[in-house]
Amino acid sequence: MNYKQMATIAAITVAAASCTTEPPPPASGLDENGHLVSLLPETQETDGGFDYRRLPDGVQIRLGDTVKNVIFYGPRTVRVNSNLGDNYWQHPSLVVIDQPDPIAFELEDGGTTLKLASAELTIEIDKHSGSLSFSDGNGKLYTRESAGAPQRIEKVEIAEAPSYEVSNTFSLKQDEAIYGFGFINETEIDRGTQESLLNRRNQELLLVQTNVGSVIPVMMSTENYGILWDTYSAMKFKDNAEGATLWAESAPGGVDYYFMAGDGMDDVVSAYRDLTGDAPMYPKQAFGLFMSKERYPTQERIVEVARTFREEGFPLDYIVQDWQYWGGGEWGGEWDGNWSGMIWDPERFPEPEAMTSAIHDLNMKLMISIWPSVGNDTPLAAELDGHGLRFEPLHWISKKARIYDAFSEQGREIYFKHVKAGLLDKGVDALWMDGTEVEVGSACWDPDKVVADIKSLGNNAMGDFSRYLNPYTLMTTQGTYDGQRATSNKRVFTLTRSAWAGAQRTAAASWSGDIHASWDTLRRQISGGVSVTITGNPYWTNDIGGFFVPNYPGGEQNPAYRELFTRWFQYGAFNPIMRVHGTHIEREPYIFKELDPPVYDALKQAVELRYRMLPYTYSLSWQVTENDYTLMRALAMDFPRDKRVHNINDAFMYGPSLLVHPVTRPMYHLEDPPAKTIPGAYLRTPDNKPGLAGQYFSGRNFEQPAGKVVDAVLDHTWPGPPLADFPPGLSSLNNFSARWSGSLIAPESGEYEIGLEGDDGFVLYLNGEKVIEDWKSGGRRYHGVKRKLEQGERVKLGIEHYQGESDRNVRLSWRTPKDIAELERKRSTVGTRVTTYLPAGADWYDYYSGEKIRGGQEHTREAPLDIIPLYVRAGSILPTGPLQQYATEKPDAPYDITVYAGGDAEFTLYQDDNETYDYERGQYATVALRWDDKQRILSIGERQGSFAGMTERRELNVRLVSNGRPDSPARKVVYDGSPVKLSF
Repeated sequence: MNYKQMATIAAITVAAASCTTEPPPPASGLDENGHLVSLLPETQETDGGFDYRRLPDGVQIRLGDTVKNVIFYGPRTVRVNSNLGDNYWQHPSLVVIDQPDPIAFELEDGGTTLKLASAELTIEIDKHSGSLSFSDGNGKLYTRESAGAPQRIEKVEIAEAPSYEVSNTFSLKQDEAIYGFGFINETEIDRGTQESLLNRRNQELLLVQTNVGSVIPVMMSTENYGILWDTYSAMKFKDNAEGATLWAESAPGGVDYYFMAGDGMDDVVSAYRDLTGDAPMYPKQAFGLFMSKERYPTQERIVEVARTFREEGFPLDYIVQDWQYWGGGEWGGEWDGNWSGMIWDPERFPEPEAMTSAIHDLNMKLMISIWPSVGNDTPLAAELDGHGLRFEPLHWISKKARIYDAFSEQGREIYFKHVKAGLLDKGVDALWMDGTEVEVGSACWDPDKVVADIKSLGNNAMGDFSRYLNPYTLMTTQGTYDGQRATSNKRVFTLTRSAWAGAQRTAAASWSGDIHASWDTLRRQISGGVSVTITGNPYWTNDIGGFFVPNYPGGEQNPAYRELFTRWFQYGAFNPIMRVHGTHIEREPYIFKELDPPVYDALKQAVELRYRMLPYTYSLSWQVTENDYTLMRALAMDFPRDKRVHNINDAFMYGPSLLVHPVTRPMYHLEDPPAKTIPGAYLRTPDNKPGLAGQYFSGRNFEQPAGKVVDAVLDHTWPGPPLADFPPGLSSLNNFSARWSGSLIAPESGEYEIGLEGDDGFVLYLNGEKVIEDWKSGGRRYHGVKRKLEQGERVKLGIEHYQGESDRNVRLSWRTPKDIAELERKRSTVGTRVTTYLPAGADWYDYYSGEKIRGGQEHTREAPLDIIPLYVRAGSILPTGPLQQYATEKPDAPYDITVYAGGDAEFTLYQDDNETYDYERGQYATVALRWDDKQRILSIGERQGSFAGMTERRELNVRLVSNGRPDSPARKVVYDGSPVKLSF
């Protein structure tokens, strides 16, 4: 509700025929929870059944059964809400915290259309269909709802509660690119049902949170507008010839979206944050390196690793403790009730305060993993249960853990109370909130199963989980953020496996989940990361090197993996948050010093570049907070007129000056990519049903029959307990065997490679012939056999497998004729040269050589192992700092200020105490740098503001780069806060 208009409620008249003692509806058309209230009669008096009513902040229309509000929330931001006259929300929006704004507008009835026109936005409503079109103040069209069917709304009952199933459709321009929706489920990409593309045109997306998918229901357009759908259920987005459509399973308020426009995409991001909340600043050390693994087993080990980083001189700011620091179970055994109870194992972590103190003495911070599932035997569980604030279904990871109700304010307060007492008060600096999708069952990669798992929780404090399927992550991070802000002046930094609209206001950065190491996965992180940050959620990261490393036997001992890790690390140096994490293998960067010196040198150069860039990065983080900036940027955000950048998936801007083009293919250790899992569409059981028929046995040699199964595809990975369900009929993940039978149908004619990949023993039969046999214990390996097949030909399959101990996997795979042809093509293009498209609208400089390159063309350079292609936009000011072991080590060190000629430039240096929220009270300092390219003058402005501990005097080494090289030696300036001008 618009509370500024509450005084007008009493003035509303109610029709005499509906006498009631109920309070009259609000003039704004919104109730006390901010949801649509119908103010118009159900019978229409105007031609065609169209009626409307002007509201103080917009208009309400009725067309047939549909009531539609169009409400101004800003000069170019409007909310559009449509339903069938009833609103079934019981609570305010979880996402939008803004209220309608008193925007002056004209309402004009044009006969066939109704027009709302403010100074900056015009909305035309078609009286025949009710569809809306949106134009700027000069009449230029942004977009329009589909004229034929702007929305579809159907009343439904879900979980014994009334709701709507809805969709709404926009007609996009032919050359319009659209971005956003977050990091889309990687599993669906692997299955071939989605594509890892930045531009969402002609894509179909399932919008459900998973382990490897962070959904944010925001679409951003190159036409300088965005759409935020304020709906929380399972959703689907589809763009095709009929338009761009969002469907929602349960939308109790009907169609509800916010149209946000501006002169550029940064304006749209600003409008989004006006609606959903600003992004507070992180501590400066959050922009250093994070070292994480699954897991450090004892407090002695985590401190040892931290000390080794310092002894080896490899920069590090955060070290991370993953799960099971609370104790209670061993791998492969039954987990007890201590799960994520905010307690410490007295045997392995006996002195948490001493541990955190030792880490702090190294000038590092400690981040720690917590989960929404809480062990039954903990004081936290007891207090939650006393108020009925845990859900009944057991969390799959433990037979004694259940998920707490983060939709309850009391639940969030209790949860945080134990977080504070058990962790923060012991010296923990940051929270890593894992499984926040929310994860219930073990199939947390499969969106269909995730939907069923979350719905199985029943009702939360706000309603049924069908309507509240996706935003658990927002609620739980909101609770810990509010708790920390209420009890400390220390800046909050939270890592969460899932994200939702509004997450930025809770200081939550998301990551892409438990991804698998491969070059394809690395490529997906680039487009996937930008698809998160462009929605207005500025901070994102991923597991450098991949969480699982199944395709590189030997892990860090495998030179092919070390090359991948190096390139991933280089990309991570330009993520908003730089974080190494994974399981099974060692990946602390210092181990490569002896193992592979060229790799170590490349890693060291990348991390040192990250730390040298801190004056640039930290100053831009201030712009994120103060001016709604975005650090990791789609190229179209900065080059809107160059349509060639619309579909570039593997390059991005890091701030206004740097174009980053990570290397995403092997150059030194070329190996064939893994054969693809054979899709279920080409498999049939012996009775001609989709999939393969399977039979499990206890014992390695088919001794005791267990459960039967039909597998849609044969692709099983059973990590060690507690990370997997047992196969049907088995009670152990060790020492079992299995057989599968069926047939394969060839989709095209040509030569195929059909193979098996597995750990321990496996055999493959084709048409009854044993073609592959590797019946021995051992790590994962692959064998393939070539066969020529005709399109539609059926091949009888038989697979046998036994599993001993250690890793557990088996996969039926192939290379089709098309795959084999593409592999041959790639083999012919091996080299160390990388070609980058440099957008038009600016000239560019190679960061390493200083070579100047004209924009609007491709440029090729060598990219040996220690080089990530990096280009600086002409007309840039790039401040860099010293080499450091941690981000706050040398607060008064000299800065290098490099000016790249070719256009006027501005940059604002920012400083504060790096740690507290005192900046919100004005305790910070800024220095404006301005380059006049025509006059060749750099102006260093007077320092604005101050704070305790501020560096009063700093040496600045100023360089000008033009024509491909520094024009002269660095000019040294001792800056004391007074303005300085330098002529070149």
